[in-house]
Amino acid sequence: MNPRHGGWLIALTLLLAMAASAFSLPLGSWPWAHWLLPSWVLALLYFWSVAAPGRTGMFSAWCLGLLFDAIAGASHPFGIHGIGFAFTVFVASQLRERLLLYNLLQRALVLLAVAGVVLAAAALVRAVLFDLPLSWLMLAPAAATAVAYPLVEWLLRPLANRLVGHEVAGAYRRGW
Repeated sequence: MNPRHGGWLIALTLLLAMAASAFSLPLGSWPWAHWLLPSWVLALLYFWSVAAPGRTGMFSAWCLGLLFDAIAGASHPFGIHGIGFAFTVFVASQLRERLLLYNLLQRALVLLAVAGVVLAAAALVRAVLFDLPLSWLMLAPAAATAVAYPLVEWLLRPLANRLVGHEVAGAYRRGW
């Protein structure tokens, strides 16, 4: 991420998303509620990969994932978030031209599929390494991420328009 070309803004939003994901509120008497928390980092990486091409790469997403794994501790195998974040950036950058033509609901559905693949792969790795049971409930955060994505786009699209310029602004206006 190049600081002269808005990299500081992308890095700041990603660090805030990582803090929101890692330090979520204590859920107290609702242990099931952690399944409803969206993956903010996945949503932001997906958004920035489409809105500001070339400013978020797979290597930076992988490094961010390694940092996230270090924060998460022993509950996740080291590197699992890095692979998932890099996969998200790869898919979003490969589908960028098509995603710009999609409306908001279609972009959220693509994110649902990407987050579902990432979370299912991570759950499978954790199940094999830590002998944990698999459940369909493990895909609930993917749905929560897709539901939260319109908020991400609504908040960050004006910043992306200023960062990138009118090329993406016009494409995103058609996408609503």
